[in-house]
Amino acid sequence: MSNSLRTVANCGLFLAILDLIHALSTFGFYCYELIIHYRCHWNHGIRWCQYYLNDTNHSLRVNIGIGEGVVCIFFASVLIAAFCRYNPWVAWLWLIKALAVIGINAYFIGVWMVQRSRYYHSLWNPKNYNQDEIFLMAGIGLTAIELLIMFIFFCVSGAFTYKVKRQQVPTMESDI
Repeated sequence: MSNSLRTVANCGLFLAILDLIHALSTFGFYCYELIIHYRCHWNHGIRWCQYYLNDTNHSLRVNIGIGEGVVCIFFASVLIAAFCRYNPWVAWLWLIKALAVIGINAYFIGVWMVQRSRYYHSLWNPKNYNQDEIFLMAGIGLTAIELLIMFIFFCVSGAFTYKVKRQQVPTMESDI
């Protein structure tokens, strides 16, 4: 494989498309969970369900997750544009989104793990409502994928920045 700027930019575009798929899956998962939240299937009724969802932070996580999905779609689109326009400064702005997503997911995973270790949900019947496992596994999975994309992003963006600066490709910021 050659080390040309176009090859590095195409690799970055592939990475940005993977990030877009990650963003769409995040948005889709939390939208699905929002629908599930309003179709409570507990025997105790909707008031008991709403108490459970608010008490476990699932409702808060669903609301933040939908916003996270929208913001991630926007940043993935910006990353695609940055690699198409050969603009490394805009590409590096994607890192802010990645760190924010990892921080949000790490916070909620930490809270749910602490609650689990304290037997916080011992009164909930797992046969009736097993959302803790779903949210925990989704959070761990989404965080692991984001960390993998971020690691690859560092390699690709470093090479991309080096190639752009070395070849002096005109960007939208230049004074031509």
